[in-house]
Amino acid sequence: MSTATHAAFSLPASWQWRPSPNHSARPARVSAIVLHADASSRVASSLDWIRRAESKVSYHVLIGRVGEVFAVVHPDRMAWHAGVSSLDGVSHVNRFSVGVCLSNRNDGVEQHPGAQVSAAADVCAILCRHYGIPVDRLVTHAQVAPGRKTDPIALDLAEFRERVTARLAI
Repeated sequence: MSTATHAAFSLPASWQWRPSPNHSARPARVSAIVLHADASSRVASSLDWIRRAESKVSYHVLIGRVGEVFAVVHPDRMAWHAGVSSLDGVSHVNRFSVGVCLSNRNDGVEQHPGAQVSAAADVCAILCRHYGIPVDRLVTHAQVAPGRKTDPIALDLAEFRERVTARLAI
């Protein structure tokens, strides 16, 4: 049973639906967004993996290098993206977060293309607006799983939050 107090989220028409079976009922209100990098050289490889039941992983949204947006798990459901994690002393971050992944090798060399960062900022602004998520609750996988995860290593979080804030002001 969800404790959500918001209306159901409507997927934007521009988001391509590529459903994953790796999700469950959301037990808590959405209050954060966790940014990821998929550590893959191709978005198609990531989509293939997260759409397999045996992977037991998924994101809500996966954003390709040219800015294409794939909805993988509906944001009103709990995707299995953060693993062992905590935010502000609260564990099991999947319960209250939306996972947004940027396709990127996460090797410290590959940068995020402008179209991808722009699309990610748009996605996050839409999610922040709908769920009432403050921009300071836009966090990285590395922040919620320190010592275990490094992603997204190439994303400047402060600059990204500024982009999202600018979109929310419109």
